[in-house]
Amino acid sequence: MGEGRNCSMTTIMTEHTRRTVLKAAGATTIAAVAAGCLGGDDDDGDDNGNGDDDTFDIDAGTEIVVDGYNSHWEGVEPSAIDGVENPTLVLEEGEEYTIEWVNADNMAHDLQIWDDGGDVVDELATDEIAAEGDSATLDFTASAEMAAYVCSLHSGSQYADLVVE
Repeated sequence: MGEGRNCSMTTIMTEHTRRTVLKAAGATTIAAVAAGCLGGDDDDGDDNGNGDDDTFDIDAGTEIVVDGYNSHWEGVEPSAIDGVENPTLVLEEGEEYTIEWVNADNMAHDLQIWDDGGDVVDELATDEIAAEGDSATLDFTASAEMAAYVCSLHSGSQYADLVVE
């Protein structure tokens, strides 16, 4: 009888230990995957939320084109920004630029140019557009207070820096 209990106790301990090990392994795997997906510590100082150094000098007079998705802006033109998510645009102060955005996902968007405080600079904002393929354009002179181009409806993801030098 003592042997039976001992055997039974060993079986219970083995099952409990196996479950504990499997749970721990699963938790470790989930934590490792989450850390990889969240990007870990790759602070490269660009602060544009995409983990790459996507900063582009834009020549004066250049027409800039971006596609608007609720998850990001995607560069189209000039060719240097093609396919880049939330590209940081470096502009020359006092120079003229045109930025056109195209609705790429059939959701309502707009494009606004913000200062560091999140306020629209010089009323530079397009109307909301909801139809895929429709577009809007802003013509502007680059000024030092410009800090970002943003969709006010998706500012947590459709946010990209402007640097005016």
